[in-house]
Parts: sequence; structure tokens; C-alpha cells
Amino acid sequence: MNSRDAILQKIRSSMVPFPETSVPELKPLQPAENPSVETMKKTFADALESLTGRFFWVENLSDVRETLENLARENGWTKFSSFPHPLLESVLPREFFHGKGKKNLYLGEKGEHSNSCGGENCAVRGETDKNRLAELPVSLVFPQFLIAETGTCVVLNRSAHERLNCYLTPACVMIAPVSALRENLQSAWDSVAETTASSLTDETLRGEFVLVTGPSRTADIERVSVLGVHGPKMLAVIVYGE
Repeated sequence: MNSRDAILQKIRSSMVPFPETSVPELKPLQPAENPSVETMKKTFADALESLTGRFFWVENLSDVRETLENLARENGWTKFSSFPHPLLESVLPREFFHGKGKKNLYLGEKGEHSNSCGGENCAVRGETDKNRLAELPVSLVFPQFLIAETGTCVVLNRSAHERLNCYLTPACVMIAPVSALRENLQSAWDSVAETTASSLTDETLRGEFVLVTGPSRTADIERVSVLGVHGPKMLAVIVYGE
């Protein structure tokens, strides 16, 4: 044993054994009250509207489509941005998916499909044409969860185009089933963690969660509240029964 090894051996023998690690059991930040669906709907609506967002409750997907058509007429929307989602054909006119009508719906630039994403039916992991997206007045987004306590939409974005849908258009319409309602962020955390764990084996679930709470606003300049600086100036949330 040379002098270097002797010194290292002396250091090792003098070290205190490191104890085995264990995950601490964290107590809930607040007790769960388990409110009714009706209570969560009202709480979410009140929180969202206090932030100048707009809330719509409808019975089914047909009513979602009618509400979206009314919003489009009211705001002059003729073109939309979104991303591949099973509900799109239920809430938008059929012509948006055929022929020249496709010019009215931008789903991002076509990207490569992974082996496990289901081919053409999967969420395309392409980029986005920022110039084209910047010309569109509104985006349609489908959040995973709705946090009643704060009026927050929890969105899983799996591509650059999906992320920009939350930020770049002047208006954004969120569409979600009533089953997406959660009492607070704490009550949604297990579902978020479950999705994150599943993404290790399911590539279609990989991405990032974004919390959207009302229209974008800032008061950085002389403490004057201004809407639409960092994201949509108008946010509407349509919640439907199942």
C-alpha cells in the first residue's frame, strides 16, 4: 500500500456510516373538505370571474359547440389554433377538417411520430410556425384538471406548439369535463404525479404541466394592472357534464 492509499484508507475508516435514507411522510397542508361537484363548480366560477375570466357551464358536447359558436360570433373569430385532441371534431364545424376548411384550424407543424404513440392518431410532437400562430385570434386548449379553489386550469403540454397555444394567441378557450374539477392543487397532486410516473413508459404523456389562472396580467409598470402582456388577454373556460 502506497502513501496515497494509506491516507484514503484512514479517511474512509474515520468516516461516520451514512444512515439509510427514507422518504418522509408529509402531512397535508390543509384538510380535505371533499365538497360536492356543484360547490366546486361555483367556487371555480367565482375564482375565475374574479380574475376577469369567463365561465360557462353546459350539459353536453353539443352545448359546448353552441357556446363556442356564440363566442366566435361575439368576438369575430373565424380561425382557431389547437392541437390534435379527440374532442376537436365534436366542438368545431366539420368543414374545419376537410379541404380548404383546414385553413381555419392550425394544429402545428407535422412532426415525427414515435413508435409507441399510435401513428397518425397520436398527438404530433412537431414545432409551431410562430408567425402563423401569431395571426390567429384564439386557441382551444383541453386541460387535465380544474382547481376550484383558485380558478386554475392545469394543462399538460407535450410539444412546443401546445405550449405556445397557452401564451401566444390574444384569446384562449379551455374546454374540460366536470370530472376534471378538483378541490385544490393538493387534491390534484396525486393525479399529476400518476401522469408523471406513467410518462416513463408512455411517451404520449411526456411534457410539462402549466397552471393557467385567469387571463395574463401584470402591474410591473407603475403598479397599473394591464391584461394580455405575457399571454391571452381573454380567457374563457367551458365545463360540460358527461
